[in-house]
Amino acid sequence: MTPRKPAGSRRREIADAALALVAEEGLARFTALAIARRVGVTDAALFRHFPTKEAIALAVIDRAEEILFEGFLPPGADPLERLGAFFDRRIAVIRRNPGVARLVASEQLAQLAPPEGVARVAEFRRRSQSFVRQTLAEAHRRGLLAEGLSPDEAAVLVLGSLLALAHQGHGSGAADGLPRRVWRALERALRPAPATSGRRGRRPRTVEA
Repeated sequence: MTPRKPAGSRRREIADAALALVAEEGLARFTALAIARRVGVTDAALFRHFPTKEAIALAVIDRAEEILFEGFLPPGADPLERLGAFFDRRIAVIRRNPGVARLVASEQLAQLAPPEGVARVAEFRRRSQSFVRQTLAEAHRRGLLAEGLSPDEAAVLVLGSLLALAHQGHGSGAADGLPRRVWRALERALRPAPATSGRRGRRPRTVEA
């Protein structure tokens, strides 16, 4: 006889199975029967751990939060270095856990989760966007943003790149190393141009005696 798993372990297993289901088939297939089949239990056994499907959805949101925000607010004195660490980690997390990205971006969540769950997922988005904007504002205050580039404009570049790479991560052809290359290109655009000793093609000044 297979030993019964502890309740906490089984609940986490169910939440992970539901996230995998969302990744592969979307929220339209988020049913108790489909989740139970992935876990290898009956739907009746599933409801011994969760009283309702809404409760399962809330557990999935809990798990998504753990995955998204583990190690959040990376250390570092340079705000753009912190932002680069966040960028790399967020893309890696989303590519390893595509169900999280689909859950956060889905328009169907309100059909499955209670209002407090929908509000929490919206807060995930706000928390990430706020970190990006605040970090870029700090860089601007410290003179670390390119001349003429506002924090709001820079945030559009960074958040747009994150969104594009996250969507690409759902496919099977995501190029290795692309997020790092994208961040390097972003960092070149974000940071001030390096100082040069003179302009190319300009004739040297002469001093008259």
